[in-house]
Order: sequence, then C-alpha cells, then structure tokens
Amino acid sequence: MSSRFLVLCTLAVACAAVTQHNGRSMAKRQTAVPSAGNLSLTKYPTFNEVVAYLNALQAKHPTLVRVSSAGKSVEGRDIIFVRVSKNLSQESKPVMLVDALMHAREWITLPAVLYFLQQVVEGSATSLLDDIDLVVVPVLNPDGYEYSRTKDRLWRKNRNTTNKKCPGVDLNRNFDYHWADFIMSGGASDDPCDLQYAGGEAASEPETRNYQSLVRTLNKNKLIKMYVNLHSPEQAIFTPWGYSVTAPTLPDINKLNVIAKEANAAMVKAGAKSYAVENMAADYPSTGTVTDWVRGVAGVAQTFCLELPPGGDSKQEGFAVPTSEILPISQQVFQGLKVFAKYASKPLTQ
Repeated sequence: MSSRFLVLCTLAVACAAVTQHNGRSMAKRQTAVPSAGNLSLTKYPTFNEVVAYLNALQAKHPTLVRVSSAGKSVEGRDIIFVRVSKNLSQESKPVMLVDALMHAREWITLPAVLYFLQQVVEGSATSLLDDIDLVVVPVLNPDGYEYSRTKDRLWRKNRNTTNKKCPGVDLNRNFDYHWADFIMSGGASDDPCDLQYAGGEAASEPETRNYQSLVRTLNKNKLIKMYVNLHSPEQAIFTPWGYSVTAPTLPDINKLNVIAKEANAAMVKAGAKSYAVENMAADYPSTGTVTDWVRGVAGVAQTFCLELPPGGDSKQEGFAVPTSEILPISQQVFQGLKVFAKYASKPLTQ
C-alpha cells in the first residue's frame, strides 16, 4: 500500500460488531457512523469515523483484529480498544498496550496510534505479531475529543457536568495512585474550574474506572510487558514517577532510559527533532496519572509517557498540529513504537 494512503479502508461496516472486554457481544451503538470506513492521514477524524475504520479493519482481518469496548464514557460513548493477535482465542503472548487522546485537545496522538495499528495489521510491521499481541486504545476520552472538535479546540478534560459552571475532570489526574498527593505537591487541583482538576475522589470518572478495569483484565496473567501512553506537545519520553520530585528513584530506571533513548534515536533517524528523555516529575509533578498507576498498581515495569511534538510556539499552535504534519509525525512515532514493541517481546525489566 502506498505510504500516502496508509490507514485507508473502504470496507462496508454495516455488519461489524463491537464486543465488550468481558466477552459479551453487543451491537454497534454509535450514531451517524459513515457507511464506509474511510480514514486517511490527511485530516483529523471524528470519533465515529475512527469507530467505522476500526470496524472495517476487523471486517477485513477477522482472524487478526478484534474491536471491543472497555465500557462507556460520561456521555455514553464506547471506550474502544483493538486487540491484534495471530491467535485471538489464546491470550498467552506478551502484550504491548498503547493509548491516546486521554487529553481531548492532543489530536496528533490519534493518527499516530492509528498509523501504528495499521502498519502492524497490514503494513511493514506485521512481523511484530510473531512475538507479541498489540492492544490499542485510540480514544480514551471520546466525549472530550468531540467537544474539542466542535466547541472548544483547547478543551482538555472529560465532559462530567456535575459542576455546571466548570464541567470536566482531568482524566490523567484521576487515577487511583497517589491521587491525593496533589494537596502537598501541587500535581493537580481540587478546583473544578482548573484544567488539572483531579475530580472529587480517585477514579471518580467512568473513563478512569473502565480503563483501570481493562488494564487489570489484560494483565491478569502479567502479560502486559510494555505500556506507552501518548500525549502532546512536550516532545519528550517520560518515565515514572510523576507524582513527586522526591519520589523514590525506580530501581530499573537505567534500563527504562536505555529503551527511551533507543526509541528517541529511531524517531530522530526518521526525521524528528530529538525528544527529551527524563523523569515525569522533573518536567512538573503530576499526581494520579495513568503511567504511575500502571507501574505502581498494575505492576507493569516498562511504562512510558510519549509526548509528541508541538505544532508551533503558541499554546494554540502547540496543540493544533497542522494536517500537513500528521503523516510525517506518525511515520516518526511509528519508528519509536517499534522499539518499544521490541522490548515488549524481550523486556529489559519486568
């Protein structure tokens, strides 16, 4: 397939189904889904276009791809995840888990993971499946993403409307690990009007709870060997911990840094500017993050936050990466994710 038309699928999706992660089948409930799953890297897709594409990919590769739901968002959208495996009926290989769009305005993370997914399923990286299973969650915050697309480009949080004046919770401050530490460290906020509002309690949000449940299910036999959480626009690869600058240094931090530096080198070779490699709290303390939770609670040693490049110098430009940059950034990130995938099959630490 031509590199200019990667992540393009024209299969009908009317018969495609989504399954919940506990195995029960359910009819696809998204509304206004296009009749065909056309998706390209020349624009940012709507949430429904993403669902249509994933269902079409499953219809085209039914023995390789399974589309499922981890549960519902605040507004009732499915939190879709995709498992790619050469043996979908036997979950025994090491798992690489990748997610995106936890923060609604960080649009560039979505095409980056879709490009990676497509390359693993039917592109140049299919051999990765000889050694691992891949699980991708392309839109962790579907309500926030659609609100960012249609109402407020810089919207960050989910769409919890408990507080009518200041809706939304920062999902990446809501995970149940060192959640309350923000009271001392300033790594989040208890003000509902703040962009980093942590919620009324740990894991207060359905998106957070459903994702924690999914990770526990995927890791029930300690199979998750690599976790990469995509954000933007810091252009950095962060390692735990994020909750405090005084948090204990990880005993395997040197091994994590080896992986991160190799991923950076691969992206630079593909044309990217160099990514910073550092501890998350060194950038700024962040409590209740998913990366800290996956490492500290789920017990996944190889855990990273990959921050993609900005679109410009201003705040608006930082998050609004031009559509002309979607393909080159996705191709660069693909090279980095291949490095992470290598260490899913041959962990340096676990």
